[in-house]
Amino acid sequence: MKITVRSKGSWRKVTFKIPDETFERIEEISKRYGFRVDEALRIILLHGYLEESSESEESLEKLEEEISRTEKELYHLEGKWSPLKFTTYYLAMDNQNIAIQLSGMIAENKRLRKMLGKPERDFSEIKGLIHYYLSFEGKD
Repeated sequence: MKITVRSKGSWRKVTFKIPDETFERIEEISKRYGFRVDEALRIILLHGYLEESSESEESLEKLEEEISRTEKELYHLEGKWSPLKFTTYYLAMDNQNIAIQLSGMIAENKRLRKMLGKPERDFSEIKGLIHYYLSFEGKD
């Protein structure tokens, strides 16, 4: 179970992850002695009435190692992903520029066809693509 504690008048918060068995035990003991569960949790968290054992220290070290390993993997993936994001952003900008140019060419084509007395052409499919690329604006 996750428990989130917020400080009064502040945006800060801390989240604790408590195993379900431990939480059930806290509920049971607090009911037995007439405490509310949130009161019992507040007392436990503020005053540190938690049993410490060597197992928790070992598990803490294992978690720290796992966090370190995960951070290294994250930085490695970020290193691979960053250039890809940069490239796709500039490709999207190029597509928008081309869409603007194409829109101008379609307008010029319509004007010239009208001046020369030629029949109009259907550009609805191309206009749909232009709308797509102009409304993209670098979304992730």
